[in-house]
Amino acid sequence: MVNWFIYIFFAFFLIFFFVYIFGNRETIHINDLEIESEYSFFNNSQGKTAYYAVGEDSSEPLILIHGVTVSSYYYKKIAISLSEIGYKVYVYDHFGRGFSDRPKIKYNMHNYQSQLNDFINHLSLDNITLMGVSMGGALASNYAANNPNKVKALILNVPFVGLQTIGLENFASIPIFWDFYLRFFIINRLVERGSGLTDDSQGPEYFIEQFNVIGTQYSFSSLMKNFTKHDFYNDYKLINDYEIPVHITYAPDDEDVPIDSILKAVELVPDAKTFSLQGGHNIINSKTEEIVSLINDFKSSNLND
Repeated sequence: MVNWFIYIFFAFFLIFFFVYIFGNRETIHINDLEIESEYSFFNNSQGKTAYYAVGEDSSEPLILIHGVTVSSYYYKKIAISLSEIGYKVYVYDHFGRGFSDRPKIKYNMHNYQSQLNDFINHLSLDNITLMGVSMGGALASNYAANNPNKVKALILNVPFVGLQTIGLENFASIPIFWDFYLRFFIINRLVERGSGLTDDSQGPEYFIEQFNVIGTQYSFSSLMKNFTKHDFYNDYKLINDYEIPVHITYAPDDEDVPIDSILKAVELVPDAKTFSLQGGHNIINSKTEEIVSLINDFKSSNLND
């Protein structure tokens, strides 16, 4: 009886192993991606970062920070709209996403901040506006909290504040099962959902292709194990203490970021300009004109010296 159990277990393990190996979508290197002509690159100690810029050099600098899955390529529409109200917009890819490298680093808040700070230094910018979407909101908030002398204003759209991943860290620590679940469920879901967030004019093939780059799954796994350990709410307390002007748009029907988590963050910055818009987590695209109009009002009333 024991022998049969061992045989069955071994057979199951082999099937599991081969399904995992042959289900690997990562078949290309980052240098194999077809890069759009408007992109530039800079290097730091961690790797190469891809970015592009939209707007006049004489305009106010704004760095737009994308979320966990949708890379910089899909923010051209909002970047152009923001440039039309007086911003020079810079949009970059996080490590592990888009056209940027997939270094073997710990994908935690510290390393994301190092990338952002090196980017700002590379551009020789100061007194900047940071705009973060979803996870990008967490990066923008943390940078502002730690560098209040460099940040003129903070614009947050459906900002991630960590609560939706409670319990995931424990599961992510289980070897083999976590990797299998990440590869066949989480990443497949992101590919399906992400391609649905785009339209043909935006080239959804770019979104899918980024998941085929070697090292992408590792970056997701490391992020989910390490990024949520950060104290997101403390950043909002510091932002309020430093009296940094803040603009927040969120969606009460957000399917990714619980509304309670955002409202708790909003309470910590009582002077923030906050706006609730129906439309789910993707209001940056579905409500672009309305959001840009609100940002323009914010810029005119609070930021023009």
